Amino acid sequence: MRYIACAVLAWGCIQGAVAQENTSRPVTDGQVWMSLGAEYKPFAKKTGNVGESSFRRSFKLNGEVEWRGREWATETKQVNFYFSPEYKLNDFLKVAVQYRYAVKDRYTNNVHRLGLQASLAWGTGRIKLASRTRYEYEFKPIRKVRDTFRERLGVEYNIPKWKLDPHVSAEAFYGMHYTGNGFTGVRYELGTDLALDKKKKRTLGLAIRYDQEVNTAAPENAWILVIAFEGSFKKK
Repeated sequence: MRYIACAVLAWGCIQGAVAQENTSRPVTDGQVWMSLGAEYKPFAKKTGNVGESSFRRSFKLNGEVEWRGREWATETKQVNFYFSPEYKLNDFLKVAVQYRYAVKDRYTNNVHRLGLQASLAWGTGRIKLASRTRYEYEFKPIRKVRDTFRERLGVEYNIPKWKLDPHVSAEAFYGMHYTGNGFTGVRYELGTDLALDKKKKRTLGLAIRYDQEVNTAAPENAWILVIAFEGSFKKK
């Protein structure tokens, strides 16, 4: 139980840090995000080959296409294309570089984004803790926030004889700008992943997110239904 308490305490710290009064009433929207993702190990050898090097086992490429709809999917908000090389340094730490191209609606320019991230994971018994730190740079006009740090903390619990193990997380967004730096938002999530095959190479993720913007003149909040399909492949 002490691990759950630590995760809850960290969650509370993030919430307290970003819970600052906004200058105007936020607008709340209902959104649906749907994605199709795949991971591929281009250098992995066939199963059972004991001579495989650590690099071959630990390096993979991730790709994803994501559609985001607002007003409960009645109109398109944006479509994202992701590409991310990833390397697992050890059982606890992974590092990655991410590129995203966002196709916006007809009123907004499309945006390129680059990101660097480090992910930590540690488990004991039926509890798994995870942390992710990410720096992002968006190619936008200088008057807008282009540099963002994100910190996510989460916990997952493995329920005995149950396929839908729940996970919860909280993520803080910290923007840097020449006019000043500060928290720009927070995201909460409750979800689960369903394995679609025995080897867990295909999964279906379902989650509810709540996005909250802070310290902006016109804050926007959103309840988000997330549906994500992911598949894992390797060289035959």
